[in-house]
Amino acid sequence: MPFTQAQQQYAHLSADEIKFVTIDGKQSKVLVRSWQSKKHFGSVTIIAASDTDADAAGLASYLRTTINSRGWASISLTPAKGLYRPNYATKPEDITKAGTQQLQLSSNKSTPKYDSSQLLELRNFQQASLNEALNQLSSTTGLFPGAQILIVIDDSAGMITNLLYDKKIPTPDMLVLINPYREYEYLIDPQSQRKSIAEQLVAMSIPILDIQSSDAHPNSMEQAPTRLHLNQVKSARYYRQYQMSLDLSNPSGWEEALDQIEGFARTIIGR
Repeated sequence: MPFTQAQQQYAHLSADEIKFVTIDGKQSKVLVRSWQSKKHFGSVTIIAASDTDADAAGLASYLRTTINSRGWASISLTPAKGLYRPNYATKPEDITKAGTQQLQLSSNKSTPKYDSSQLLELRNFQQASLNEALNQLSSTTGLFPGAQILIVIDDSAGMITNLLYDKKIPTPDMLVLINPYREYEYLIDPQSQRKSIAEQLVAMSIPILDIQSSDAHPNSMEQAPTRLHLNQVKSARYYRQYQMSLDLSNPSGWEEALDQIEGFARTIIGR
């Protein structure tokens, strides 16, 4: 059944691109594309914003299908569920209890005010899902020997930064952050709040490419100067920030992002 559903969702893809990992007892889709070049540098794992899919429209899909011709295999994970999904922790017998579940957000209603415990529960669930998925990829990345790059986008970038900081997932040879942010961190009780993305990046020895778009989430744009300022203590080999436009109507920006990723990767791997 999961494979049949995946075939329907990704009918435009070759069946051999669709793989699976098991997350919390359920299968989650992973899209894999091999090298399409005489050069074989390694693999790139891509995680788009939460609540999208493994072939998220825009930059994520562009990178997934274009980076192969430049010597990199692409591995695209299904991102974690986002804020407005039905409560993953609600038991069947608790569904009728008022105030104990997150409801699907109607398009004509404003964003509800979740309390700290709900947001913390969501955050822990999302990170656990990504943690479980990434720790199952060794057999897939092993098919493509070489360097390993991790590209993470929007709120997924905020989650992955924390997992890397806590050393809960394998450390890549290079990390690419695209418009990273954490939207509701300030609503969580102070004792449960994480260090900021900028502070966590400073503590990492991974080469980091920080790509910031002018049309990104306001939190990401607001925090970009702080990320740059705090990480200027590092050499250009270990931290670079670039500003560019990456909206859905600007494919030329996607190519520019790919060029920056490729260039930084060549600096890191020496080829």
